[in-house]
Amino acid sequence: MAVERWTPQRRRELTRSTLIAAATQVFGRRGFEGASLEEIADTAGFTRGAIYKNFGSKEELFLAVCDHDFTCTLESFSARLEHAGGGLPDIAGLAALWHETVVADTNKLALNMEFRLYAMRNPDVAARFAEHQRTTRAALAQFIADQAQQAGLRVTIAPLTLAGILDAASWGLVESIAVDPDDAHLLESFLELIMSTVCAEDCSAMSSPPTDRAHTDG
Repeated sequence: MAVERWTPQRRRELTRSTLIAAATQVFGRRGFEGASLEEIADTAGFTRGAIYKNFGSKEELFLAVCDHDFTCTLESFSARLEHAGGGLPDIAGLAALWHETVVADTNKLALNMEFRLYAMRNPDVAARFAEHQRTTRAALAQFIADQAQQAGLRVTIAPLTLAGILDAASWGLVESIAVDPDDAHLLESFLELIMSTVCAEDCSAMSSPPTDRAHTDG
């Protein structure tokens, strides 16, 4: 059996992924400001110097954690859409997945809100965060365009504009639901509004499940 060679690039990738996993745990426990680089490094089994070598700062490490979470979320939606057989699943299914991957984790919301406040009070960090947000939305826009093409749909506004709307509205909805869980129904209503407003006429059927699936209420 051939043994994989541990190249410098492979070692760095492993170090980065280990640090991101450890940072996810520590940020979740302590919050952004409360988390220390020493604890993150110790949790990962590295020295603090490994963090600076791979990320440069605590803020950059936090944004790397955000990138990882964003990628995992898109993968979850992609898997659900693929399971739908090339089309879009019912709105209720999308709303349920949204709740599962984003809304249910209130620690994630609190951490995001904390970092946004931190960025608002630190102009240099705000500039980096804004650039990160633009990059994330561009990736989301590409995801939207790809999924629409695969499903044979036409989005009536620019995907980048739609990505910005979805990103901004998502955090607002998540915050509202964290305060009042009864607002969870707004997820499905919001998705229905988006579908009816920005999709061509042939996607109006997406508001209900395919006819070949059993669907009962209650």
